[in-house]
Amino acid sequence: MSSIIVANSNLDYAKKIAAVLRFGGLNVSGVCTAGSQVIDFTNRYYNGGVVVCSARLKDMPATGLTKVVSSNYDFLFILKSQQSNISETLSCASLILPLSKKDVLSSVKMLLNISDYTSLCIKKKLTGGGYDEKKIIEDAKNLLIARNNFTEAQAHRFIQKKSMNTGKKMVETAMIILNE
Repeated sequence: MSSIIVANSNLDYAKKIAAVLRFGGLNVSGVCTAGSQVIDFTNRYYNGGVVVCSARLKDMPATGLTKVVSSNYDFLFILKSQQSNISETLSCASLILPLSKKDVLSSVKMLLNISDYTSLCIKKKLTGGGYDEKKIIEDAKNLLIARNNFTEAQAHRFIQKKSMNTGKKMVETAMIILNE
């Protein structure tokens, strides 16, 4: 089972994000305010998951965590509008404040499902024919660009990397992204 960890230097804000995720039916494994706590949680829950965090934590910039935490964890950065340029340097999903509950839930579910999703129903849809694989991948990239602040190259690389990590075709990964 994948873990969800919420990290923000403001504990109240972290708890609010965790509450949104729990209300959406997701199990949050931990809420923390410091990078060292994130590292501790990810070491304990080594099976992977998603870290939802602000760009800066009490003891370190959270962007540095992507190099320290296991590659089994995906990151969803919550950025202030003046930090939006950070998303161009990351290979992780991000959302810009103010947040919508729907975007937070959809983004976390997307990241979880890319890892956990049993692609049987996706494969059935694909074998039914009539699907334009390039269009599906393009639509998924456009969603990542619009919702998660990826550049076109980052969105393509994200789909490509998740496909390689999970052993899925790019079109399968794209369909998972579009279904969230």
